[in-house]
Amino acid sequence: MKKEQLRNFIEVVDCGSINKAAEKLYISQPNLSRSIHALEEEMGKELLIRTNRGVSLTPTGQLLYYYARSILNQFQVLERLKNLSEEVIHRKLSVSVDSIFLKDDFILEFYKYMDSADTEIHLIETTAEEVLDNVSNIKSELGITILNNYQLNIFKKMAETKEVSVYILGEGPLYVHVNEKHPLASKELVNASELCPYPYIHLPNDFFSNLNLSLTIDKTPLSSFQKTITMSNYHAMINMINHTDAFMLGNKWQIEELKYSHIKSIPFERCNIQKNFVIIKRKREILSDAGVTFLNMVKNTYENM
Repeated sequence: MKKEQLRNFIEVVDCGSINKAAEKLYISQPNLSRSIHALEEEMGKELLIRTNRGVSLTPTGQLLYYYARSILNQFQVLERLKNLSEEVIHRKLSVSVDSIFLKDDFILEFYKYMDSADTEIHLIETTAEEVLDNVSNIKSELGITILNNYQLNIFKKMAETKEVSVYILGEGPLYVHVNEKHPLASKELVNASELCPYPYIHLPNDFFSNLNLSLTIDKTPLSSFQKTITMSNYHAMINMINHTDAFMLGNKWQIEELKYSHIKSIPFERCNIQKNFVIIKRKREILSDAGVTFLNMVKNTYENM
């Protein structure tokens, strides 16, 4: 089994067609077909279901797809390591974050604990999918994301193929965040159907947020929220909520910081969706001193909320 075969296989799956993949890889369609066929012979099973509409994965093909991506990711990691100096590796901390607003004084406290002017921290606010990719590809040493139970099961499987460990700090119910003057702000509990007339603000969709489209809150599908606003910056989202009747779905770890922005957090009635505070790091890798300090601060700050 060769690296090129795995790369070809992944491209065919991503393109959904051998012809399209061949064009993208700049190789002929017969050569690409032979490469996939040789991979299937080596595995002893069919990997692709071929139809006039394109290709889809067999169960074995699906597993190979995830493992192949993991293997190629590790090659990319090795290439990146060659270009990183020891100083850069050990004196900088990069953390990818999704669906959590870190307390305003959190970073200030972090620098006090480090007691070093040389430590640099890079916070990347992004989606759950990119949090996982950034940790896997050494772009970030640590990742933090908030996932419901359905997302978490799939996230764990993908993390395993990427040699990433998953730690659950805690769990809590789903909340809706609205400004204090919102028509629903006086309620102690919100019915999901009451939100349908209002704009729904969310981060750009990724693989994990798309999984939510099939979920329901008390018989109201999340896909019922037709008025949507997509924003890629948390502070812009907060500003939008403060000046409109828009709402945002969230979790209990956001509540304290959102209070300072005059945003009220309300739980749902008859909702069985639980959110999980997820921390990830690469397996078999010792955290830097900065990473250990940051992780301990996260645990001390958010574990008992």
